[in-house]
Amino acid sequence: MMADKVTYSQDMLDPQVLADMIPAELTAQMKFTGLAAVDSTLEGRPGTTVEFPAWNYIGDAQDIKEGEPIETSSLTYGSKAATIKEIGKGGSITDQALLTGYGDPYGELSSQIAKAMANKVDNDVLATLKGATQNVTVTATVDGIQDALDIYNDEDDSRIVLLVSPKAAGQLRLKAGKDWLRGTQLGSDALTKGVYGDILGVQLVRSRKLDANEAYLVKVDGGNKPAIKLMMKRGVKVEPDRVPKLRRTDIYATSYYAPYLYDPTKVVKVTFSDVTGKSGTTGAPDNKEVDNTVTNVDEDKRIGKQKKTTGTTGKKPGEV
Repeated sequence: MMADKVTYSQDMLDPQVLADMIPAELTAQMKFTGLAAVDSTLEGRPGTTVEFPAWNYIGDAQDIKEGEPIETSSLTYGSKAATIKEIGKGGSITDQALLTGYGDPYGELSSQIAKAMANKVDNDVLATLKGATQNVTVTATVDGIQDALDIYNDEDDSRIVLLVSPKAAGQLRLKAGKDWLRGTQLGSDALTKGVYGDILGVQLVRSRKLDANEAYLVKVDGGNKPAIKLMMKRGVKVEPDRVPKLRRTDIYATSYYAPYLYDPTKVVKVTFSDVTGKSGTTGAPDNKEVDNTVTNVDEDKRIGKQKKTTGTTGKKPGEV
């Protein structure tokens, strides 16, 4: 188990002449959680597991002859289960760090804990998508997108999102040509925030959390049968804990939930055979190192470092 880490005064910036501190931001914004339908079945109720049945199809009708009896079919069903889990994140900061630090360390710590929780949920929803049972390998072209859509093997009018890496999205845009529709042209028809564009009625949403050649087609008009459900037992709860003996405040956040693939027929994992590049990120920013070396102005040209002269004599102050 890792030891607790505390923010001490030496971790804080001294009040020098500084620009406003820039909050740590996630390098990949959360794009997956918004596609999941919240399931509050277990909220405020005992239990940790939900079983959800699904009816099986009884089969097509058959040709019959006059006077011939019709064979009956019985209803059958299958079922799946999802179990909740607990996640948590904590931070700690001393009174001295608050008093001597620059910016708003307490507010920043609280904000980062909230982001850490949200990013964890987003990554868990992505992990659920990775469990898709329908898979296809295509090229990053309009024809490739059509081949991927054909995997659905149905004719409903559900709207579809393609979650895709920036590298693949750029390649698709170039190949689409006149078939490309910019995200800004969609207006109120955009299915989620950050829509990059539209190809064949499929709206593209970019995410750096995906590998360069990785993508997911997701039907979002699920009604009572969405592609993904996010079962919530309890939302994020933030609790401060004052430790007067150590002049310190701890902040903890916890949540109970479980994302699960509710309707596997609505998700297709797409692999682009002609796209190469970087692996996906977790969304966490890189740590910044302390480096106060001045490089924007030469040493002899810095304010307070120049040799001062008076008038036109070229003599320094005090010289005769």
